[in-house]
Amino acid sequence: MSRWFLSSPTRLLANRRWWQALPTLALVAGVGAAQERAAQERVAQERAVHERPRLVAYATALPVLVDGILDDSAWQAAEKGSEFWQRDPDDGAPATERTEFQIAYTATMLFVAIRAWDSQPETLVAMEMERDGDLYRDESVAVLLDTFHDRRNAYCFETNPNGARRDVLVSDEERELTPQWDGVWSVASRRDPEGWTAEFAIPLSTLRFDPARETWGLNVRRMIRHKNEEANWAHIDRGSGSPRDPSRYAFYRVSLAGELTGLEGLVPSRSLALKPFVVAGATDHVALESRDQELDLGLDAKWGLSRSLNLDLTYNTDFAEVEVDQQQVNLTRFSLFFPEKREFFLENAGIFEFGLPNRDPFEPVLMKPFFSRRIGLDAGREVPIELGARLTGRIGGWNLGVLEVTTEETGFQDGSRVGASSFTVIRAKRNLGRRSGIGLLMTRRDDRGGDDNRVVGVDLDWKPDDHWDFAAFVADSSDQAAPTDTTSEPPIGDQDSWAAGYGVGYQKGDVRASFDHSRVSARFDPASGFLLRSDYERLNPRFRYRPQVNRFGIRSWFLEALVDRFERASTGELESETVSLSALGWRSMRDDGWSLNWVQETEQLFRPFEIRPGIVIPAGRYRFDGWRIGGRTNEGRRVNLRGRFEVGDFYDGERIAGNVSVNIRASRFFRAETSWSLADVSLPQGDFVTNVFGERLSVSVSPTLRVNTFVQYNDEAELVAANVRFNWLYRPGSDLYLVFNQSWDAASLDDRRARDRQVIVKFTYLVQR
Repeated sequence: MSRWFLSSPTRLLANRRWWQALPTLALVAGVGAAQERAAQERVAQERAVHERPRLVAYATALPVLVDGILDDSAWQAAEKGSEFWQRDPDDGAPATERTEFQIAYTATMLFVAIRAWDSQPETLVAMEMERDGDLYRDESVAVLLDTFHDRRNAYCFETNPNGARRDVLVSDEERELTPQWDGVWSVASRRDPEGWTAEFAIPLSTLRFDPARETWGLNVRRMIRHKNEEANWAHIDRGSGSPRDPSRYAFYRVSLAGELTGLEGLVPSRSLALKPFVVAGATDHVALESRDQELDLGLDAKWGLSRSLNLDLTYNTDFAEVEVDQQQVNLTRFSLFFPEKREFFLENAGIFEFGLPNRDPFEPVLMKPFFSRRIGLDAGREVPIELGARLTGRIGGWNLGVLEVTTEETGFQDGSRVGASSFTVIRAKRNLGRRSGIGLLMTRRDDRGGDDNRVVGVDLDWKPDDHWDFAAFVADSSDQAAPTDTTSEPPIGDQDSWAAGYGVGYQKGDVRASFDHSRVSARFDPASGFLLRSDYERLNPRFRYRPQVNRFGIRSWFLEALVDRFERASTGELESETVSLSALGWRSMRDDGWSLNWVQETEQLFRPFEIRPGIVIPAGRYRFDGWRIGGRTNEGRRVNLRGRFEVGDFYDGERIAGNVSVNIRASRFFRAETSWSLADVSLPQGDFVTNVFGERLSVSVSPTLRVNTFVQYNDEAELVAANVRFNWLYRPGSDLYLVFNQSWDAASLDDRRARDRQVIVKFTYLVQR
């Protein structure tokens, strides 16, 4: 036996078959071990993806030199955040390029350093340099700060390798975004052979926060544009994006952010920030052979009453620096909606939002009980604002907004006059749980010598988890003035003046669905707000399925269906209905997207509709079918295209309508966008064609110096208008503007007659104490 034991190893070693079996045995053992390791790695990765990450901020006694070179002593000691997870294209997988970031602070300043490594630095896409440009088109990094850690509201700061700046206020997560807000902060970026770096300096006076809270919400996003990849430090899965536009708004899901800890000894700003300005200008009314000259002074002030309450004051307000509105083709019998662009009304504007969420940003807004564009504007003409005060912020679990503005009586060149008015808005919303809330809104418009209009409403926003959301509201107006929508004809004796609605939404993974039901009575009139139509009951179910494909050149495919039905609230009669179905829509691996929709529309005209002068569609019920195609190419390219066209029946005729824009990013210094909107309608009552052409030219010498030109031609209005704005941000928060406006009466582009010409100079200077 002992001899067998001694000789067995020798015989085994000498056996050729045993040696031949070794590779197979090793392979089996290796595969088993690899599978076990892979399973362990998957578990660890899933745990890392779903856990909210944390980073400790570093307190530094020395200020950081913001030059894009990460050699300051603070960056040698500060903790690094480095694990980033893809949201797109491979949801939940580690980012393909390495990213590290650090955060340091003093008592009055927050610093952020980001190192973005790249294996192909020569392919970096960086063509934007304009303030508040669309930086998602470039390689970019963004920092989201939930300074009250309420998982609802946040500040977002973004930059690209050119050092361009974009900032956004986020209210109630992605429900209300304010990209027009401009905070006071600075950033520097640099490219190098390993990728690029960015260094932020954010004064704490720009932020509102609770100094007793040492933890903020935090997320960092990196867009790797040359790979069409989005990666976040705190993972946001593909199913958690906004229903409005998942690819652009997912980062604003504040409740999914990680945490920034270790913030001690921060000093909140309760100082007074004053921004006096002087405006000088001259306007030539060529057709009337008259001239107006202006030299005026004004003041904007910001006072931090407490750590979370901010008072904004304005006197003799001027909005010369605001870009003119873009003209639109309107084939409906309802008013057009134009967004707010004026700075005074923008900060914390989301606090005043009320009612059901807007499910689709490409559809017209139906109702806003308060809409700030009703203040200081009349049919697009500026009405002087005499005084304005706005108190916004948070007290405990309450979000609070109070607005008081008075406008002056003014006359216009056509002889019409608008009387003086005062506007009062009070908004209070109580946070419930992690993401829910209930609120109250009260508005009053007092047209001196005229009607006094008041609206009172209550709304509820309930989000029991990350997938479901419920919303409801009820509001009532107090006067019996004629409704703002004159297309409706409420029956005599109908004195209802209320509006109400509810909605439910669901989103998880590749599925998004919602159902909204609202009712607005014939006499409901929010004189301080916007109402697209009155006397309606709306039913609006939607469904969207968007699975990720990642093969055959297709990144994702989607199926979409919706019904939008309006009935007369007073009679129950159908007024209009849209049924839309898209089974052919996709997004390519190169980030091009296209969709084809079949659309059936029903319109009930209760009285004749003059769609164009001399072309009247008789009263009656009409049903018409059509096809709608829309799409865009990758916006990171030097030349990109976006458009939407529809063709088919229109009442008892036919139409071709749509719009297209071509964006050329020649370099980081120069950008051009050419747009065209078309309506070609053939009806038994007559035919017409409407074209609106637009041309934007932007020259950005640096992130603080730019010239923007916007020229429009509307052949229906026979109008050509040009707006040229020079802006120099010569120091943080302080600007010099030079604005030139010119309009022509134009039967054609070759036949123009000057109408008005205007030159304005505006100088602002920010003083902080």
